[in-house]
Amino acid sequence: MNIADAKKILKAELLLGRTPSGWPINKEALELINASLQDEKNANMPTISCKNCCIIISSLLFKEGCPNCRLKMKMEEKS
Repeated sequence: MNIADAKKILKAELLLGRTPSGWPINKEALELINASLQDEKNANMPTISCKNCCIIISSLLFKEGCPNCRLKMKMEEKS
């Protein structure tokens, strides 16, 4: 799934402050979600989902591990 397709999910995460699985989202991750929504030139980039907390965010913004739960495992592309 690309960022444009995931806009509803990203907006819900931002509004509710929770991941799709119900985990709370920290301030840093909320800022990254907001950046994902505002970055219109990269709307076709894929999203990534954390295998632990299930946050969905732009693949461009995952550096090393999950910005929300700090899981160091490899993230998976969200389809």
